[in-house]
Amino acid sequence: MDYSRVICCPFPGCLRDSIRAYRSGEPFIRRRGVTAPEQTFETFQPVKGTEEALKYARSLAGGKAQFIWLLLYGGVGNGKTHLCNAIAHEALGHGVDVYMTSAADLFSHLRQSMNDHSTDALIAKFKQTFLLILDDWGVEYGSEWEQAKFDELMTSRFANARPTVLTTNRDVSELVPRIRSRFEDRRLSRIAFDGAGDYRKIQRKML
Repeated sequence: MDYSRVICCPFPGCLRDSIRAYRSGEPFIRRRGVTAPEQTFETFQPVKGTEEALKYARSLAGGKAQFIWLLLYGGVGNGKTHLCNAIAHEALGHGVDVYMTSAADLFSHLRQSMNDHSTDALIAKFKQTFLLILDDWGVEYGSEWEQAKFDELMTSRFANARPTVLTTNRDVSELVPRIRSRFEDRRLSRIAFDGAGDYRKIQRKML
């Protein structure tokens, strides 16, 4: 008998269920960067144009994907952030180490880290997170130094095969070439265009 392994009790209501319930709770998932706990795959409205983005997001979140990097791009308000929250929510429920943040917040944290000389620790945190979700990246974000740190982060994550999701409302051609080339590597990555319109306008038409 192998006494080195910890085996959770399979009986309903035991430790495994308690841990799963805790990791699905709002306080926990908000600490991991989820901005809207109610935005799950079950609450996502699959309108025309979202098919590929939804398929890839579900596959990655469920641990069944043949890829580890995912780029979702498309217009404003078309559900990309909802898919990010859904990916994080489901992956956390499976016990995966996930952190989600907006690109704007990432660059804000980088600027703040210069004041207390904590940049290396901050970058190390994002490098080591197993599944990192970066929402709403834009070409306008970041000074040259901040962009260099972003490139360092993405280079490290690709080299160490850490699952990464990036969303942007920019065209793929506007991505930094070295980052774009990694998402275009079909061995590890997928790119999905979210062609849905603005959900707010869609919902108004349905009223």
